[in-house]
Amino acid sequence: MTSASSTTLPAAPGLAAVRRCARQVAAAVDAVLTELDGLRAAAADCWTRAAAAGRRPEAAELAAVHGAVSELLARPGSRWFGCGAVVAPGALADAELHVEWWYRGARGTGERRLRLALDPADAEFYDYRALPWFARPRDEGRAAVTGPQVDLLCADRYVLCFARPVVVPGAGFVGVAAGDVPLAALERLLVPPLRALPGEAALLDGEGRVLAATTPALPVGSLARGLRADPGAERAAVPSAAVDWTVVRS
Repeated sequence: MTSASSTTLPAAPGLAAVRRCARQVAAAVDAVLTELDGLRAAAADCWTRAAAAGRRPEAAELAAVHGAVSELLARPGSRWFGCGAVVAPGALADAELHVEWWYRGARGTGERRLRLALDPADAEFYDYRALPWFARPRDEGRAAVTGPQVDLLCADRYVLCFARPVVVPGAGFVGVAAGDVPLAALERLLVPPLRALPGEAALLDGEGRVLAATTPALPVGSLARGLRADPGAERAAVPSAAVDWTVVRS
């Protein structure tokens, strides 16, 4: 006979549904991250080929990832707005910092190469080294999904950045394979599990910002202070190491 003190009570029906929703969101996140496999492999191959010749690759050799980028951007129903490889300091032979990134042109005008100021002496220096989508894969050795944040190229667009570390035997961490996905493009993955819950539900990031919701009272990017403070709300953490998200139902 099990003592009362050691009995594990079943979760309330509502909480069980919230936890199920959180698992479905985690599966969606992992599915999107998996789409970066080809890009990550193409980036790693640049270092593998160079290592076979006893050297580090040069920046120009990273253009080899363009094929994998084009495949992601041109895929039917693609949700990616831009993607590429971002290099760790010192990983290349001829550049301290380097970004190989392409994004969708306006009105279907094809791909465009992103140009960034990567010289620390430049007034517009873009220092990606401390940004979460680069720092977390580097420091934790695992994928990260960061945001919502305003897209660098479009001031009225919220995006999430999906990033996976690129690690090469003998060279270690050499950068990330990453891509930006507009939150609007993720709605078909994130909203249906929320709508299956009774009442109002939302998906929040670690700061309490809304990623998706079943009510217009919680617009994307807003801080859900009331929902976070609601003592009667049911919550479940999304079980993915790449995110710090929570499903909340009131």
